[in-house]
Amino acid sequence: MEVIGQGFNLPLEDMAITNDDIDIYARWLFESNTRPAAVNKEGLEQEFYQIIFHQFSLLFQPRIARPSGSQAAPTSTINSATLAHSNSTATPSNINRNNASFHINIPTSAQNHIVPMTFNNSTPNSNNNNNNNNNNNNNTNNNASNAHLQPTALKETLSQLVLRHIELCKKTLKVLAMAGRTLKLSGETWAILLKVMLGITDYLLKEPAGETSNLGVMNMADELCDNLLQVLFELWLRSTTMDVEMWDILKNCFIRWTHRSKAIQQWSSTSLGLTRRVQSLMYGDKQGTDGVYINGPNIKLDLPSEFVYYAWHRVIYLIPHPLQLPSSNFTLAIFGIGSLVDALNSTNPDITDSPQGTNPDGNTLLHMFGTYLFDAASRSSQADHESQYGCAESLSTLCKIFCKPQKRQPFLRTYIERFYAALTVGLKSEACLPTVLLSCTELFATDLEGVRMLVPDFIVAIKMVLPKLRFDCKTNVSIDNLRLAAIKVLSTIMCLPNHFNRVELKLGWDCELNTSSENVSLVGEQEQLITQLIRVLYAEPVEGDSENPFLSLKFYILEVLLMSLRTEASSYNMRYILHLINVYVIEDVPFCPGLVGTVVKLIQDKILTMQLPADVTLVAFDVLMDFVDLYDFVKRDNKNVARELVLALSRYVDTLISAGKLVQTYPLIVQAYDCMIKWILVSQWIIDDRDCYTAVIATLSKGITIFDREPSTPATPAEPVNVEKKKRRDTSFQPTKQLFQLPPRVNKHNNHNQNNDSNNASTTPSTVRHTSSVHKKEEMAVRMAAEYCMSQFVNQLGRFSLPNERSLGSCRSAMEDDVRQLKEFRELKKHDSSLADHASSIRYFLIDRKTLLAIIDVTGKVQKDSMPKDIPSVVAVIRDTTGKYVWSMETQYKDPAAHISTTSTPLDSPLSNSGSGNGSGFLKPPKQESFYTEKPVTVPTAIAVNEKEMPTMDKIFVPQSKEWEEWESVKKLMQLQEKSELLHMKSCESNYLQKYQLSSEGPKIDNRSPRGFRLLLAQIGFLLPENRKHITPLHITDSIISEMETLDMLNERDCISVSAYYAKSGNTTWSELIETPPPLSEQFLQFIHCVGWAVNTKDHKGYKGKLNPSICETFPYYSDRTVELIVNVPYFLKMPPTDDITWGNVNSITKIHQQVSSDDHVCIIWIEDLDHYKSIAKIIKSSSSLNSKAMVYIFINPLKNSANGLYWIRILVPALGTTPASIAASQRLNENALIFGPLVDGIVVSRHALGSMVRSTVISAHQACRVVTDTYTRPYVIRKEYIEEMANRHRVKLPLSEFYSDIFTDKES
Repeated sequence: MEVIGQGFNLPLEDMAITNDDIDIYARWLFESNTRPAAVNKEGLEQEFYQIIFHQFSLLFQPRIARPSGSQAAPTSTINSATLAHSNSTATPSNINRNNASFHINIPTSAQNHIVPMTFNNSTPNSNNNNNNNNNNNNNTNNNASNAHLQPTALKETLSQLVLRHIELCKKTLKVLAMAGRTLKLSGETWAILLKVMLGITDYLLKEPAGETSNLGVMNMADELCDNLLQVLFELWLRSTTMDVEMWDILKNCFIRWTHRSKAIQQWSSTSLGLTRRVQSLMYGDKQGTDGVYINGPNIKLDLPSEFVYYAWHRVIYLIPHPLQLPSSNFTLAIFGIGSLVDALNSTNPDITDSPQGTNPDGNTLLHMFGTYLFDAASRSSQADHESQYGCAESLSTLCKIFCKPQKRQPFLRTYIERFYAALTVGLKSEACLPTVLLSCTELFATDLEGVRMLVPDFIVAIKMVLPKLRFDCKTNVSIDNLRLAAIKVLSTIMCLPNHFNRVELKLGWDCELNTSSENVSLVGEQEQLITQLIRVLYAEPVEGDSENPFLSLKFYILEVLLMSLRTEASSYNMRYILHLINVYVIEDVPFCPGLVGTVVKLIQDKILTMQLPADVTLVAFDVLMDFVDLYDFVKRDNKNVARELVLALSRYVDTLISAGKLVQTYPLIVQAYDCMIKWILVSQWIIDDRDCYTAVIATLSKGITIFDREPSTPATPAEPVNVEKKKRRDTSFQPTKQLFQLPPRVNKHNNHNQNNDSNNASTTPSTVRHTSSVHKKEEMAVRMAAEYCMSQFVNQLGRFSLPNERSLGSCRSAMEDDVRQLKEFRELKKHDSSLADHASSIRYFLIDRKTLLAIIDVTGKVQKDSMPKDIPSVVAVIRDTTGKYVWSMETQYKDPAAHISTTSTPLDSPLSNSGSGNGSGFLKPPKQESFYTEKPVTVPTAIAVNEKEMPTMDKIFVPQSKEWEEWESVKKLMQLQEKSELLHMKSCESNYLQKYQLSSEGPKIDNRSPRGFRLLLAQIGFLLPENRKHITPLHITDSIISEMETLDMLNERDCISVSAYYAKSGNTTWSELIETPPPLSEQFLQFIHCVGWAVNTKDHKGYKGKLNPSICETFPYYSDRTVELIVNVPYFLKMPPTDDITWGNVNSITKIHQQVSSDDHVCIIWIEDLDHYKSIAKIIKSSSSLNSKAMVYIFINPLKNSANGLYWIRILVPALGTTPASIAASQRLNENALIFGPLVDGIVVSRHALGSMVRSTVISAHQACRVVTDTYTRPYVIRKEYIEEMANRHRVKLPLSEFYSDIFTDKES
């Protein structure tokens, strides 16, 4: 072994022998039968191993050392004088030497004795074979070129030899590593092995990095650094040594290696491997790893738990303070600390039942790394360019720690103060600002004590990014992502000014903002106008008035939002900003009513540029439609806002239709129509605006007659509308731009609709198309949307509201159930033969294939005392695409002698009094009195001159005389007569003239025969021969009745049901969520009743979902002109009676809720603690019925330290489902989550806006879910198709004679 050991000291050219020595020792180590016999016989294995390890160390002595000027070890130096002489004499005068030689110092023994050796520059190659180069030294013409080639050849040769040496060292390291993995080593042998490895590593790595000599030969330490560190740390951990002295030596040595980046990287990876193993030991197998994985996933160390804890502590603190490291390694060290914090701060989503938690406290992490991180973060303003990345990463790590909610104890105040100080410094550093914004998107939702004091600093920082980047961003993050981070931070602070309006701000906090806002070079003229407009809205209080100082923030928040909308280029960011603007307006409009009109105007102008991407435009329309509910604020500040918006939308639609690119733009046209009609129907402002409603009618007519449009119709200007008011907007119009293809907002239509409409369109020569007669889906969509809006325009404008509209379901005003009456009458005829020939009082007619008219004859059934008997009276039930309506009509005559009501008509003027049940609607002005007043009878009188002297009757007669007695008798008779007449007059006061009048002859009319429908149709002109084509009688059959019932069951509006739950945290079960919930908080119950008002299930006439009185007494309900919404709350359910047929087999509230919520696409979860909140979505999805459609989960978390006034919203769209199609739909919706709003994930909203914002988001999310699953069709489309199908099935072309005969037929056909 002594001879073999000398082979590790051989020079570079003899490394072939060294290679054989390594192979021999490797064979002896791992194949015991090949070892010397004495080793096995005498049990000298450990001594044998120790000798081999010692001799292996000789190989790592560098054969070529550094130049003398370097800090290399004195035992490994090149004979620099010889080398310098060789280089300096390489001139044309002395290059004729045949043997140019130099010396390499080679250690000949373990004591490192130096023996000089020489060899020719024709050095052997890496295979140690002597290759003879062409000797051109005798050629005097090549002397100069050879002089330059000699150093180059020498460098190549040396490089090959050194590379060979390095490869042998790596081979030896593998042998040592394998020895540690496979051999059974004693404690002493382990100590020797570790000391050998530590000595080799320290000897090489403590040297400076870089080339070895001026010949450019590679540095052996640089090449072996990675291998040395990996083997050293692996063997060190495998040894399980807990010797304090050994660990102290390792730490002292490691500090000398920290100038090398690979040393920091090795420390980071080793620390991370130990950290993950510690997590598993402390928090269970579901956290961390089942072993220590270092140097890659293939090397697993199974170490004792006690040693893991000890080694983890010692390894983490191997490095010195990061600020003592070079700039590049400082950044690496901070990144390593960041990875450790991430690992310790991470949460396994599968763990929901751990009582002790799965993460260390934030204070614990700060005890471990706080000094490093705080010191690094505080240096951000003074650090050089390379170190600034480390400072930014330290701030990012601190944000991750402080953004993690603390369950056991809050952060120490000292740490919070240092964190806020570090953030304040970091926000002012251009290098750290991007990282801080990216890391603080959830900071203001964490409820940290005093965190909102940072709002002004963050507003200043956000203004550096939005609306335009004001500094040179040198991070690897894209500008769009940086701007999105700033927008997300803004979403968490924009509701704070109204909530904390009493907070004092430090003096001069906004000086930088004022300076930047006035800089015209940074913002354009339009932006300056916006700024001035916002300043007017939020006029600053008079000097000295500091009542609401925090409100000054609102100016800058709104300025950032509105100006960013103008300058933003990213489609995703623009949609995000639009949603935030929507929420901000809802939040602030009670305090600033003029805000709505300003924002509507800016969004309107942005749409009219025709340069917005289509997906952004659709969101903009949604925002404008949400603002319809704020019309009361709009009309208070500016009555022309609605008018200008409707006119702008008219021009917008006209431009898109005229452009002819309907394939790309039809979703925009449909959405614009919806937005337009909502703003029209919000009030009756348009009735007195002839210009506006003329423009609206013209625009809708363009959509309705789109089939008549020629394919190449040139763009035409919109209908003329008040030039003065349109002038400015017309000038801002720009040429249309190609819009992006979008998924349609309306569903595809059935082929029979297309065919029917095409047949109608082809009835006149002017509608002949040059293309296919089958209309395209985009044309169908535009036409149907225009027809629906026109029908809404003429049908709903000015429609009154019922006094009990909420309980009836708003627009569900048709309470007359004609179908039920008809079924009862037909059932009665089956059991009573005497009614066989009796005519039905209900008749059905189809008008223009679009409207179903049911007329119920009620003549004689409703009798009033003041009315003649048996006057023709009808109830008309009208069904069309928009819904079902009921009109009560009767023919009335007025008697001037009778005391009649205000609903009567003039004498001899029989008019059909039509109304919606309240009897009003005559032609007379409402204030004019219609009472008939009888003229009093007057008798002329004259007063005599001596009238006072004339005696009375009582004085003429002498008292007690016979004449006087007769007079007294007459007086008594007169009094009795007057009394009798007075009583008689009172008894017949209302008809005192009847007995003096001749009664007219009674009408010869059979009152039993229904005639009201015929008189009504005749008097309104439908029975004229020329109008015969517009009306078709429908013969009553079982099929007609069944189809009528189906039509009545079709929704008139979007009917939506959602589920709402209450949970303390994500660590809940399905049973706790449904059956045995914790005590419901008062805030939750208040919120539920803000989403919708409570209605009685039994009396409710509107949409009920799957609820009925047997399982639910009351439930939250909301409705408007286009939507009906119910909330399925499992806590409002009850067990049905045992004899109930529908729910008889259900034995738990859980099963009832599973059935009633199976169609709910959206779930609302009120959660007190967001810990593991994502697991609730999995619980709901997995525990619901198999056909459950839940896709969107909206979590509402009340922030405890905000006086119960702020709420953090989290929106989750997990990729869950029972089929691949449902999973794909969820993924698609998750990728396009901004198609619904206005709430976005991570936003913070205040209490007064929570209910309306959640309701709007729920409605929008429900529609988005149905769009991505291809199940959404607008209700009016479904009703229109069904009515047309009925028309096609039952339309009969009768001759004129048969038509009139059918009108007069008494018997039911």
